[in-house]
Amino acid sequence: MVYCLMMVIMVGFYVLLVFTAAYCLLMLHFAWGLYSLRSAGKAAEAGKSMGFSEKPVRVSVIIPVRNEVHTIDSLLEQMVAQDYPPEAVEFLVSDDFSEDATCERVMQWVQRSSEKGIRLVRPCDAREEMPGKKAAIARAVAEATGDLLLFTDADTHRGPHWITTMAGAWKESKGEMVLGPVMFSGEKNLLQKIQTLEFLGIMGVTAGAVASGKPVMCNGANLACTRRAFVATGGYYGNEQFRSGDDQFLMLKVKNKYSARAIHFCYDPYALVSTEPVRTLAAFAHQRLRWISKGKGYRDPFTLFTALETYLTQLLLLTFLIAGLWVHGLLPWCGALWLIKILVDYLLVARMAGFCKKTGLEHHYFLAQLFQLFYVPLSGLLVWLLPFKWKGRTGRQ
Repeated sequence: MVYCLMMVIMVGFYVLLVFTAAYCLLMLHFAWGLYSLRSAGKAAEAGKSMGFSEKPVRVSVIIPVRNEVHTIDSLLEQMVAQDYPPEAVEFLVSDDFSEDATCERVMQWVQRSSEKGIRLVRPCDAREEMPGKKAAIARAVAEATGDLLLFTDADTHRGPHWITTMAGAWKESKGEMVLGPVMFSGEKNLLQKIQTLEFLGIMGVTAGAVASGKPVMCNGANLACTRRAFVATGGYYGNEQFRSGDDQFLMLKVKNKYSARAIHFCYDPYALVSTEPVRTLAAFAHQRLRWISKGKGYRDPFTLFTALETYLTQLLLLTFLIAGLWVHGLLPWCGALWLIKILVDYLLVARMAGFCKKTGLEHHYFLAQLFQLFYVPLSGLLVWLLPFKWKGRTGRQ
């Protein structure tokens, strides 16, 4: 019996070794792509050239909102302060059945800033129109007049060169989609600092994967797509049942129809969009369950491989680190594998921390990795069992 148990542990350890090695090679591949990117303000310069030296592309900024009365004023202030030619941009604020005064605030902006191109898109009939972020975006796209759609969220912040830079990146790339950088900011407590570090790694993978020709994720808080690509791919058709994933599913459709070469990353600090990490552990759990839930709809082979490789590596590491507390000699080997993984991940985190000017959180890095080691395997199990809450709605897709 003891012999059989030791054989199982030995075989399991070799499986862990293979998965950890594959994970590290995958992250090193993304890191190679990330470090190959160069930021010299080229996208911003291209946007300025397009805006002032030739006829600028018309941009439709799509902003889905639900119960955003506390953030909508700040957002629209940033929008009207953009340096992109005002005659070539429109701001479509699309309501997702808000239950507060969000729409009233937007209408006040429309009335006093009619020349700024702000428009409110509302569902016509609550009994017929589908609720949800995807539906709100689709309604706005149907009314958009721009050739380039620029998506963002209502709880975000950016500088005045954002539209110019993202439009310039699209012009330079000559592709169908541009992914923009997103970061967490305004962190106050330890949980928020941990989230910021983790999100730097996520954004590092996002940028590095695109640069290496294998895009696997994106963020709807900063995403540009041509209207022709949105229409040609069918938008969100076929993925409506998922609460999350408006960004991811659209990117994968563009990748499938036009190839990965049609997708580019705007590695320019002028394009940065920031948002605040959630403040409580309960909100964090609901957010991560919502994010993970969209994975059930993935069909892209490489995206599925990356997601499963990442999850199973974390699960195996946690399992064998715990087993090492009882099995003599196992813990140092598993600890060494985890340390190697941590060091490889740091290549991505450090690069994006420099890009986003978020240095100073490094002393929380080990704690962030420890937190991630436990929550990732747990979330992957709970997403099949527990519902999540978001914007006053409950889902368990």
